[in-house]
Parts: sequence; C-alpha cells; structure tokens
Amino acid sequence: MQTNQIAHNNHYIPQFYLKNWSQDDNSIFVYNLLVSDSRIPYWSCKKIKSTAVWNDFYTRNEGEKEIDDFEKWFDREFESPVKMVFDNLLKGHNLDEDESKKLSRFVGAQYLRTPARLNALMAQWRTEMPQIVEGVLQKISKQFEMESTPQIISSQPQIYEDEKLLPIKVSVDKEMSQVKVDSLVGKGMYLFALKHLLTKTVSVLGKHRWCVIHATDSVSFPTSDDPVICLNYNSEHEYDFKGGWGKKNGNIIMPLSPKLLLITQIGSNMPIKQLDYSERWSKFFRKIIIENAHRHVYAIEPQKGMLAINPRRVDAVLFEKEKSIMAGWHEEQMEMEAQLR
Repeated sequence: MQTNQIAHNNHYIPQFYLKNWSQDDNSIFVYNLLVSDSRIPYWSCKKIKSTAVWNDFYTRNEGEKEIDDFEKWFDREFESPVKMVFDNLLKGHNLDEDESKKLSRFVGAQYLRTPARLNALMAQWRTEMPQIVEGVLQKISKQFEMESTPQIISSQPQIYEDEKLLPIKVSVDKEMSQVKVDSLVGKGMYLFALKHLLTKTVSVLGKHRWCVIHATDSVSFPTSDDPVICLNYNSEHEYDFKGGWGKKNGNIIMPLSPKLLLITQIGSNMPIKQLDYSERWSKFFRKIIIENAHRHVYAIEPQKGMLAINPRRVDAVLFEKEKSIMAGWHEEQMEMEAQLR
C-alpha cells in the first residue's frame, strides 16, 4: 500500500463547503461564465469531487522532490478546524469567541486561495516588481558603500523571508561592483504570499465579529469560485468589490448555504434586523454573489435571471487558452523556478 501520496487534484473551494449546495452530497449545479460554444447548457450538474479543482495548483518542488505541503496546510490549519463551526451555524447555533476566530481564519484563507485572487495578485506584482527590485538594488548599493564584503542574504528586504518559496535571486559581482536581481512573478511568489499573509497577518482576521443572515423564502443564495466578497457599499446601485480586511465600514460576505450568509462590517455594528429575512436584501446579496464570481456559479438547483446579472461569455479561443494555461502551469512554473535558482 502506498503512503504519503501527493494530492495533485487541488480543490480551491473545499468539498465540504460545496456540499451545502448539494441535494445528494455528491453533485452540484454549475453555471459557467466562460464557455466554448453557445449550445452548451446554461446549467449542468457536476460531481463535487471534480468541481473547483486545479491540478497541482498548490503543488511545488523542494529540490528534486515534489510536495503538497500547502494542500495539507490548508486542511490542517483552516478547513478541519472550521468544519464543526459550519455544522453548528447550519443548525442555528451562535458563535463563541474561539469559533469566530476559526471562522475568520477560514474566510481569510478562502479569499486568498482561488484562481481569481491569483490573477489579481499577479497583475499587481507585475506593476510593483520594478519598484521592489529597485528597492533591493538601492539597499545593496548602500551596503557596498558601508561594508567591504557585502552579504547577499542580508541584502534582501524583510518581506522576502522564505527563500525556499520566493523565486528571487540576487547576484553580486564584487570585482565589477555590479548587482543583478532576477525574479519570477508566478507560482512561487503566490505561494509565498499565501504563507506570509496567513501566518504573519492572520491575527487581524480574528477581530471581526461575524453575523449570520437568513434568506427569505423566495430567495436561494448560490455561491461561486470566488465566494468571499469584500464589499464597498454606498447604496444598492453604488458599490464595488474592492474592499479589504481592514477598511472601516467595509463588508466581508460569504454564503454558507442556500439559506444562510455570513457577514461582518469592519469597525462598526451591523443592522442585522434590517437584513435578516429581508426579501430586498436577500435579492441584493444573491445578486452580488453572482456578480463577484470568477468563472463559475454554484447552486443547489438552476437559478433564473443569470443573464441579467452576470451573462456568460462565449469565446472558444479564450476558453482553450485558459484551459491550456491551467494544464501546463505547474510544470512550466517549476521549470522556470529551477532555472532561476
């Protein structure tokens, strides 16, 4: 019998969570926002075990060895501790302080571990990387002036704490007084960000006070492949999804089931009585869950009105391009990181 098998099919939305939208604990209805052909049905029933999966999304190499430490870390530190909390919430129990902290950690991890967040962070890093590299070079240049034998490892700024994860290489030619910085904006940087944010800044998440909102009888909440919503809200017609974990009066929202939704308001109390069992607010929450989806919406049964909220895109070229990128991303990234090191 084989032991320590590598988990290659990485679920970026946990299966136990998606089962809250299943009628049989095995399948779920899926609405795809990108399809290759207009003849594809709007809704299809998919097995949960093959839903919200990206093979080797978190798998990495350590030397010559392939490891799945992030997949195990997510399960150990974020998923397993919160399963009982979810069960209690679905039964209508109130949260105690310890449960609230576990829930905050899970929501924080879920916000960061999706393809949607990967894309957003990659775009941000491509813009910021020249400034980061310039900062490294300036610090090393000053060290050249102050020390006769500069140390490469001390020349890196504090954000680069884990060399094993972060794909950056600083080379110093003492004779030529030259410094070269090579970096790769990709998987290693993403995994570093996950580890850094969920270990070094995770304490901020525990300060949030969570409330549970019930949907009215006429509304069923879906969920999506980007289920954590950071909402900046001014009115029902003026809002965006650019909020953050520390932005005062911002809202963090995550559907729990077709009838329950988790919400907190940063730095102020929530008007729970106005929101709970409200048809107006239930429809609004359903709308923003669908709008915030990246590529997939999940539901317990096919929902009406999807085209009016978030119409799917029919684009065979883009569909195949994304499919190809996902299929080859792990091997391509590992090869490029190996060359960098």
